[in-house]
Amino acid sequence: MVLLALPALTQTTTKKPASEEAAKMAALAKAKTAALAVLATTSISCGDGSEGTCIRTDRDVISQVENIVNSSELWRQFDKVDATKADIILGFKVKNARTDNGYIGLDVRDADTNAVLWSESRSIVNLENDVTRLVAHFLKARANASSSPRRERN
Repeated sequence: MVLLALPALTQTTTKKPASEEAAKMAALAKAKTAALAVLATTSISCGDGSEGTCIRTDRDVISQVENIVNSSELWRQFDKVDATKADIILGFKVKNARTDNGYIGLDVRDADTNAVLWSESRSIVNLENDVTRLVAHFLKARANASSSPRRERN
């Protein structure tokens, strides 16, 4: 009988350095202006007999997301400006919102560096609830960033 030694399987997770996370939280805390960007797509039949699906922009969902965000607490904490003048850009990405396998994500990016400062995604159960919760979770993360003690450099 021959026994083979197999390498152990390990799961690795990459944890960001504390200084990188601190910089992101500081950028969130100091942001005063924000811009909103919404991308919503839906898979459709191509109509040409080809396999797979085609993608189209879902303008109705874009309008819905914009309306939900505009009626949220977000604009009480930020001045709404054009992306070229914003401190941060809130990017919603919605896929297949009207299906059972819909997905929504929110990336909050530094407008100067395009670095992701905060991000969350989820399956869509109810678009209004999901958008409202993503905004609320972001605002909570920002509040935590604003209230967290900062280390002083010597």
